[in-house]
Amino acid sequence: MISAERRERIKTILLERKSITVAEMAQLFEVSTETIRRDFEALSDEGFLVKSYGGATLAMRKNTIVSQRVKSGIMTDVKKEMAGIAVSCIKPNDCIFLDHSTTVFEMCEALADMPLTVMTNSLSVMNRFCDCPNIRLISPGGNFDVVSQAFFGLEAVGYLNRHCVDKAFLSCKTLDLKRGMNDADEMVAELRKSIVENSDYTYLLADHTKFGKTAFVQTCTLDRIDALITNRPLPEEWSLQMEEDHVEVMITDDQR
Repeated sequence: MISAERRERIKTILLERKSITVAEMAQLFEVSTETIRRDFEALSDEGFLVKSYGGATLAMRKNTIVSQRVKSGIMTDVKKEMAGIAVSCIKPNDCIFLDHSTTVFEMCEALADMPLTVMTNSLSVMNRFCDCPNIRLISPGGNFDVVSQAFFGLEAVGYLNRHCVDKAFLSCKTLDLKRGMNDADEMVAELRKSIVENSDYTYLLADHTKFGKTAFVQTCTLDRIDALITNRPLPEEWSLQMEEDHVEVMITDDQR
């Protein structure tokens, strides 16, 4: 495994576990501890991790942007469970929006044979549905971002503002009781804000790791969301806030 591939894998592990050690990474990748230290040094220079004695922790920066390839390998079972709930909310011939998040992408396999109109800014979603004759596929256009593998910008937002969908499915970087939905990048936040404002019903898919944190830019307050799909029961203060904001809460644990 070349260093670039190994470092991408280290990112995936660190995002899921939040902290790792030099020794366990050396054993996992069958390389020397010096090699792992160099990897940690390179990732530290990127601002992705903070080195500690014998290990590293995830750098909790508000504007950290992680590639889709790395995010797609994180908490895959949890994402599939949340996606399953989201799919159950869709009916044939609905007009829906699917954003570029890796959690929302997990919905695609179950939707491939359903007659739908699908609007999306995600290249991965477009590629999955491009050969499905039952799906009317619409892209809002815009500028392509290679890290997110999706389209953003004034053209995309302008298109969304001229249209409306029955249901929108999206994620976010973090959730905060006061600030609501947050993202690491202004272009992402602006597009998601437009989705929320131009959907009859908005579903937010967010796992437990996103709660109680802020990020660089606010997307919208919690009362703008119609439903939250998550993987663990909410703390009492969150449950009360969702009730006050009239947000329907759907939890994967309830499905078992």
